[in-house]
Amino acid sequence: MNPITFKRHDLIKKISYKLNMNYNESKIILESVLGSFKDLFIKENDKSRIEIRGFGVFNIYKTKKRTNARNPMTKKTVIIPPRKKIVFKPSKKINEILNNTDMKDNLE
Repeated sequence: MNPITFKRHDLIKKISYKLNMNYNESKIILESVLGSFKDLFIKENDKSRIEIRGFGVFNIYKTKKRTNARNPMTKKTVIIPPRKKIVFKPSKKINEILNNTDMKDNLE
């Protein structure tokens, strides 16, 4: 079964419906929120954290250089440079909702 992909347009329509606003107003709200997230993510701090109570936490980690990676096609060793990565940890409430659903409901 293919996953459902929600795009920016879908989020704008959802915000528009929930807030009873027109599409363009909702687009401004979403663009502002996403722009703020982006600004916070690209700060120079290597260990930033964005916490939204009831939703989850975004942690920004700096990974170390890896020399033990291997290209599966050529079997050659590849060096992966240090980088930053974003990890999302959902809130306890969202985790409970996700994990308490019946697997039968998800398969239909």
